[in-house]
Amino acid sequence: MDATLATRLEEARRGLLDLSTRNRLLALPKPGRSRGVVILADEDADFVLAELVAGKPFGFEAAEAESAADAPATSEAEPAAADAKPKRRRAAKPRKAEGVEAAAAGKTREQWQVDYLLRARLTPAELAKRLRDLMTDARTAREETGIATLSLAIGTLAWRDPGTPGTERLAPLVLLPVTLEREGVSQKFRIRTSGLEVQENLSLRQKLAAEFKVTLPEFDAETYDPTKWAEAVAAAIGEREGWGVDPDGLALGLFSFAKFLMWRDLDPTANPGLADHPVIRALVGGEMLSGPPPFADDADVDAEIRVEKLDHVMDVDGSQALAAEAVRRGGHTVIQGPPGTGKSQTIMNIIAQAVLDGRSVLFVAEKLAALEVVKRRLGTAGLGAACLELHSEKQSKRAVLDELRATLALPNVAKPDREALVKRLGSLRSRLNAHADAMAAPVGASGRALHAVVGNLVALRAAEVKAPDFALSAGGWDAARIAEARDAVAELAARAAEGAMQSPWRGVTAALSAPDQERLLAR
Repeated sequence: MDATLATRLEEARRGLLDLSTRNRLLALPKPGRSRGVVILADEDADFVLAELVAGKPFGFEAAEAESAADAPATSEAEPAAADAKPKRRRAAKPRKAEGVEAAAAGKTREQWQVDYLLRARLTPAELAKRLRDLMTDARTAREETGIATLSLAIGTLAWRDPGTPGTERLAPLVLLPVTLEREGVSQKFRIRTSGLEVQENLSLRQKLAAEFKVTLPEFDAETYDPTKWAEAVAAAIGEREGWGVDPDGLALGLFSFAKFLMWRDLDPTANPGLADHPVIRALVGGEMLSGPPPFADDADVDAEIRVEKLDHVMDVDGSQALAAEAVRRGGHTVIQGPPGTGKSQTIMNIIAQAVLDGRSVLFVAEKLAALEVVKRRLGTAGLGAACLELHSEKQSKRAVLDELRATLALPNVAKPDREALVKRLGSLRSRLNAHADAMAAPVGASGRALHAVVGNLVALRAAEVKAPDFALSAGGWDAARIAEARDAVAELAARAAEGAMQSPWRGVTAALSAPDQERLLAR
């Protein structure tokens, strides 16, 4: 790979990666200091994970009172009716992340009391506000980007930066995508699993490998166990002063791997041949994409696209038809335009043509609304079964398998007889093109197109100009003769206007009788 290209690609990748302590995947904020994270305390991660995966919802409990006179703990959310158990305070368990030596003072899991409330060291008002903000921000992120960012962080690693050894930072070990729900304003908050798999903290893996030369073991979501994974992480980091692992550390917050996944996909070692791809070389290396434009600016749509290729599912104009055909022929095409110019319709036609050609399409959009509009319109056009949604909660294994199962269960669609339809379409297009050609052809030797002549006549009629009571034998006139006659008429009108001011009859309005007119004209 070219050295300059390799350097620029690495610079572009670094711009996608945030390994600083500003990244909450590497440094959780202190309890109560961030709108996007709620730190939970005194929980058993194994129990919480098992119950969530089993479909049980969890409520929340504020661990601090509003004031010294209040009760020591107030419930923010009651257990669900189906899961109701006697509400008992769980025995406090020191976090291992607060110090490895403090872990021995904790109680075993068998000594813990069981309930379905997650405790946060916040007042009830603070907890309610933060949960409300979390739910709003998670919904906004899902609608804007189509990515489910709300997750329950399971397990924490306490680590220290060599530059600030006195500051302990907590990094989540694993994230479980969840949903935060609330049936009404007066109802309590609940979290449920969204159906997506647990995923390791990839940012933490890269941070440890890049800056501390620590390689974490392979992560397997199918066999993940909070305690065993925490033990594996602890074994990997070894004996480091001030470092520790808490398998039961929990936090609810907004976390996203979107840019990290892009960083990993742009790794030339993980994707051989990436640096040789023409698009990468153009975007990163500054090379020009080879190949002339697919069509000339004045291209004839009907001449460029054969009638059997007019398989659009949405109405198109000439520019949209050429854009779809350019994509169909391969190469790189950029379609731009203000709102309302038919970009979505063009995208639909491109996808429909790809389905007809037996090709696969990955449609990516920054906004979730764009995905939903195209999906809905494709469904209206009868192509809904050809679409597989892979955004937000619909990217879970269960959702994907269910959609595949439903699609495969559909009956086979009979292949249409396109030959007769194509033949009739070709005949109609030929007639329409012949009419257009005739309207564009010049009238006789005049050099004036027929549609221009018809347009002028229509404009005169719209202006209520009456037809004259004389006729000119101008059928054989050429363009020069017509121009000469127009100039002569203009001069005659000008002369008549000048002579009218000097006429002895100026101001006379009396009508002449027919005999008087004949005698006058004869003289």
